[in-house]
Amino acid sequence: MTKLKKKKRYLVASDFDQTLSFNDSGHVLGKLVGIADFEQKVKALAGSHLVQQGAELAYLLRHDPAFRSVRREHPIETGKRVRLTDDVVLLAQILAGDLEEAQFQFVVISAAPREVAQSALEGIVPAA
Repeated sequence: MTKLKKKKRYLVASDFDQTLSFNDSGHVLGKLVGIADFEQKVKALAGSHLVQQGAELAYLLRHDPAFRSVRREHPIETGKRVRLTDDVVLLAQILAGDLEEAQFQFVVISAAPREVAQSALEGIVPAA
């Protein structure tokens, strides 16, 4: 009788902006809706120590009047415009592949709106 070997399970978590993508989604979204001073807004937030680095877009979407023009379709379009780093597709394929001794679950963590990451990674990483 052959003994079946149980696969080890691993969780692989990755940040989205500046890890899986080159462009900060805040810059792309700002350009899309005509907000020219995104970088200055981020610097002001960093100087105030009000927001942790990486969460600036989430804060601005909630509190900055310039971002009130953002509609549901804008983060989705932003995700389509974000340029992914090399081999993101290959990484996802390898982790989803059938490996003899290991099983991987690949998840993406981001302070950016969920729609941005899901749109950018559509067809690559399953939506959570």
